[in-house]
Amino acid sequence: MKNALKILYILIAGIGVFFINEIYFLLGFIGLHLLLLALVQHPDKSLRFLWKVKWFIFIIFLFHSLSFSGDIVLFKLKKWTLGLSYEGLLAGSIMACKLISMLLVTQVVRWSMKPGEFIQGMTKLGLSKNNASIIDQIMHIVAEEKGTKKKGSGSGSGSGGGKGKNNSNKGEVQSKDVLLKGKIGNLPARILDKINFAKGKFANDPNAIVASSSLAVTLIRLVKIAPGLPLAPGHKNILLMPVIIHGIVKSERKFTGAQIGFISGILHFSMGFGKYGPLGIAQFALMGLVLDLFFRIPVNQNRLWFLMLAGGLGGLMRITSEILLAVVLGMPNTFFLIYLPYIISQVAFGAASGFITKPLIKQKTT
Repeated sequence: MKNALKILYILIAGIGVFFINEIYFLLGFIGLHLLLLALVQHPDKSLRFLWKVKWFIFIIFLFHSLSFSGDIVLFKLKKWTLGLSYEGLLAGSIMACKLISMLLVTQVVRWSMKPGEFIQGMTKLGLSKNNASIIDQIMHIVAEEKGTKKKGSGSGSGSGGGKGKNNSNKGEVQSKDVLLKGKIGNLPARILDKINFAKGKFANDPNAIVASSSLAVTLIRLVKIAPGLPLAPGHKNILLMPVIIHGIVKSERKFTGAQIGFISGILHFSMGFGKYGPLGIAQFALMGLVLDLFFRIPVNQNRLWFLMLAGGLGGLMRITSEILLAVVLGMPNTFFLIYLPYIISQVAFGAASGFITKPLIKQKTT
């Protein structure tokens, strides 16, 4: 029951901080969890998770600081003045502290739990035995894959190693090539390799499609199949959307996408990928659910335009956490205008995934 209580604490405390508007309480709350973080014994603990969202936190602080009448004039042009206000600085600090508090709660609890304990806690809170079993098996497989790659990373040199490297680069394309030119190179084949590998791990399992798709999504997050663009958010949508859509199309069960998304979200949270804690789990599950519903539309679902629409919709769903947080934190409408390039990038890479999804769903898995 201890693990279930820890997960409940993430939900209660993580959501509760958004109802607190006292800066000293929030600073004390942050200080307490920084102390707990220092006491937690975990080899991977760090404050890197805050660095990942530094610009989001900064924008939240900046917009609130500029949203009141200026006490500190920064720029003046005729009748137009840009300035900071003490009231705005306080509001911006409070909103930024709310987000930092939620992230700290999530990470402190996650690092205080062993890999299997989070799943045990979720099972106590209602996670089905099937899903728990799939997640447990996937975590075991991923751990084995990591161990295998570490052992093999130092072996192989000379002409043999060079040849392998050249073969791996043959037909390789970048995310921007898919987005701007529709070039897909060997990406469908490489993604299919991941799906076939994952499917082989769950042979004769009644939940094989859900399990193998969730494993393939996790492996794609861990392994760099195609070089991306570091400054272009959402470039991995090109790889993730085809796997999820492939699972939906190949499965005869309802809400396969929601299940793949839910399991993938839990795995990403457990492995430290998610930037926004439990919101990331809900975000992946919602993305899968929306794609499930989209593929119920009675049209020719093999058309490129339909698959591009599906990928773009999935890309939009992948940023629901940021949009929800912006709404909860009271961001003005101008924030969404500034944030628009980020949203467009996510949707565009999602739409570009249609070029890969179309040949992928035509190929047969082993």
